Amino acid sequence: MGEFKSVKQTNTNADMSFQNGFRYKLSEFVDSVRENGILITINKLYQRLYYKVKKIDFSTQNLYDLSRVGEHQENGTALVSTSKDFLYITLTRLEEIIGKKLNKSLFIDLGSGKGATLIHSVNFGFDQSIGVEFAKELHEIAIENIKKVKVKNAKSLLEDAATYNFPVDTSIIFMFNPFDKVVMEKAVINIKKSESTFENSVYIIYVNPSCEAALDSHFKLIAEDSYPSGARVNYYLV
Repeated sequence: MGEFKSVKQTNTNADMSFQNGFRYKLSEFVDSVRENGILITINKLYQRLYYKVKKIDFSTQNLYDLSRVGEHQENGTALVSTSKDFLYITLTRLEEIIGKKLNKSLFIDLGSGKGATLIHSVNFGFDQSIGVEFAKELHEIAIENIKKVKVKNAKSLLEDAATYNFPVDTSIIFMFNPFDKVVMEKAVINIKKSESTFENSVYIIYVNPSCEAALDSHFKLIAEDSYPSGARVNYYLV
């Protein structure tokens, strides 16, 4: 690990904090009713109310003023927390693609932010989840969020994804467009190095892929999905 720094220079897509504004949330509500119907939308609102009552922070976060660890402090993107519903959709969809239930030994999230997917994946049935996050403040919020919901077997690590070593029982690697090509290429190399040690088939879920070429050249692309919201998901077999 390198020492913490607070640097202003970072990727142009590192500030998505406008998503915390009232206008954006109102448009999000209208879009959700149009795409999903009122019942699903109400369920989403209930989830957010629950988080607010529990003082759980899954809000969108820019990176400009955060203390980042490692050698790739300018290569990250904005934190946009993955909703429970969307994560469940991607995991269920992967089961449809492979035609069987997932091995749920270990869920890894690269660029895990405030820990939303770590909590949701354990609730989905994974034995444990590990998040790799390079922003100190986000990592600390994730730890607090995990404590507040009392989810066991979920933990956040303050590390650079470019140097992370994958455990042998990894089963899912999840990424929500967490970093640019520089870090992605190094993360791919680390996955390849660990490939021979994996105890299970390992699948990658890559949401809103911006560096898919790095994965396409090393792993088998087994499906590509697009959603009305504009989200895209690539599924890979390592």
